[in-house]
Amino acid sequence: MNAKKNVKFFISIGAILVAVTHLIFPKVQIDIITVVLIAIAIIPWLEPLFKSVELPGGVKFEFQELEKIKEEAKKIGLISAEEESKIIVGNDEKYYFVEIAEKNQGLALVSLRIEIEKSLREIATKYSIDTKKYSIIRLIDALAHKNILTIEETTVLKDMISTLNHAAHGGEYDQRTANWVIENGPVILDSLENRIAKRGIIFHGAGYDKEHWIDKSFNESECHTNSEMNECISKHLDLWNNELENIYNSLLQKIDTDQKEKLIQSQNNWKKQISLDQKFIYSFDDLKIKVGLEGQMLSSAHFMNKVRERTLELEEILTSLT
Repeated sequence: MNAKKNVKFFISIGAILVAVTHLIFPKVQIDIITVVLIAIAIIPWLEPLFKSVELPGGVKFEFQELEKIKEEAKKIGLISAEEESKIIVGNDEKYYFVEIAEKNQGLALVSLRIEIEKSLREIATKYSIDTKKYSIIRLIDALAHKNILTIEETTVLKDMISTLNHAAHGGEYDQRTANWVIENGPVILDSLENRIAKRGIIFHGAGYDKEHWIDKSFNESECHTNSEMNECISKHLDLWNNELENIYNSLLQKIDTDQKEKLIQSQNNWKKQISLDQKFIYSFDDLKIKVGLEGQMLSSAHFMNKVRERTLELEEILTSLT
């Protein structure tokens, strides 16, 4: 039993004991005090089900949806275990809301919402999406339409924006909200900013020092069997192919006519070479016998990495030269 459950347990038992003691005294009826005590005993266990509970006498308990959003974000990779453990310096100037969260929770949440929208609009600009005609929610949909954001990421970000909008309209949040902002806001923003990070080896020479979000997803996947690994490779190959298409199309929109012709020829030659390599490798009828299932799996990963390398090459050109 963890510390949080222990607290809930002792609160519940304590409140129930007081309520029972109150009831066993003569001439004492079930009154407002008993009702309140019983309610306090039950509330810790009902916290996940309610956003707020108001008891007789005007005592109000607020439960935000932020923790639920956090768990969903962790499931889809917007927050990783490694990033969650990072220590956030309180005077970090990168994120203003971190500094003001303890002093003004509502303003901190509004500031976080602004930072999220800023990051999403920068991502859209990278992929040549006109941000001027979109509200933040429609922009999320536009990014999802091109598979730049996954369905799961889209859901989490919409839930988050809805919650942060509530703060912008004067909604009340308790101290847990300030803690949530400080702990999770920078991590989520760092994940979004990964989509617009400059990385590569063509011009920088230092390797891919900033892990791409697809690499991160692949490396954090738990695969215990060859079948699971094959599914994982297939899933991430699709992600890389989609990312390559988005990067390529965005690059075409940002270069002149002469450069477009060269890029189109280069991309067609690359596709042709990949196709020829695959046809050659898989032309061996006894491939399975010679290399086994594991060898076939590794060959699939090999071709996935070729798509990955091409994607990162074009991304570096996109972010460095346009």
